[in-house]
Amino acid sequence: MSKVAALLAGVLSAATLTPASTPPPTCRDVAVPVTMPLAGTQTVAGSLCFAGSSPAPTVQILLAGATYNRSYWDFPYQSDTYSYVRRATAAGYTTLALDRPGTGASSHPPGLLLTNASEASAVHQVVNAARLGKFGAVFTRVLLAGHSYGSVVAWYEAATYADVDALLVTGMAHEVQPAAAVPVATSLVPQLGDPTYLTTRPGTRQVFWHGPHDDPAVIAADEATKDTVTTSELADTVVAQANGTTDGITVPVLAAVGQQDLAYANALAHEPAHYPHSPCVSTYRLPDAGHDLNLAPYAPDWFTAAVTWANRVLGATGGPPRC
Repeated sequence: MSKVAALLAGVLSAATLTPASTPPPTCRDVAVPVTMPLAGTQTVAGSLCFAGSSPAPTVQILLAGATYNRSYWDFPYQSDTYSYVRRATAAGYTTLALDRPGTGASSHPPGLLLTNASEASAVHQVVNAARLGKFGAVFTRVLLAGHSYGSVVAWYEAATYADVDALLVTGMAHEVQPAAAVPVATSLVPQLGDPTYLTTRPGTRQVFWHGPHDDPAVIAADEATKDTVTTSELADTVVAQANGTTDGITVPVLAAVGQQDLAYANALAHEPAHYPHSPCVSTYRLPDAGHDLNLAPYAPDWFTAAVTWANRVLGATGGPPRC
């Protein structure tokens, strides 16, 4: 898959790869009460989106990464190019893009209480709500997708609760280039109110999160919608990469990174070995992309690859699921 994408990148322009305009999906805000360890009752907010008159029975629950909220998946600039939600709903999926606890419109408990385990528990309760019809429709299949730290939470959720049917992991892998920690650490500063909540200094997002050819207007929109990460989440990312959590994942997995990702560009060769009990592990590397695949020049290629994989492993095109 990645070889095909690389070939296309060499011969086609980004404009050629931009899909034709599609009508925007129907979206509505949702709020799910959850109980988190030590933090008690909290709220997870999100956007439920679908094409047509009613939600499709397969939902993709989308988790954004560090310093992002749900807008990463439905980016507020040139949606036909940069919105994964627009692409997935056009392909017949319902999407539920969440603000992880501590971001966006979700509750903001003390930052030290936001850990892999506590956030996975919150997402698990959202999955249960989806399967029980709490959003106005009963979802019979659930694909859990994460980006960056959102992928870490997805690892924990899928391994701990075994309640999803497929796992999409982006911008995260087990083998990391240590030098990537420098531009991340030097770009982060505390937010007002709770010193455990951090965000990026203005003008620093292009150093790690973006690739060398990302549209300046995309970077500006990213700066305008940026969110936070906590010190505990950063520490727990390192823990997750080393503790074997993904040994417990038993569903199909797609692991995707950007070709120019300072942390994970070269990590895919050994990544399937970290999912020994998954029935199939696919990998994808997006050409000319930094850490944020969704915001890269060839994002439409990545969206097509992700939807094609989801159709295959979930049987969404009418046939039986197959790896």
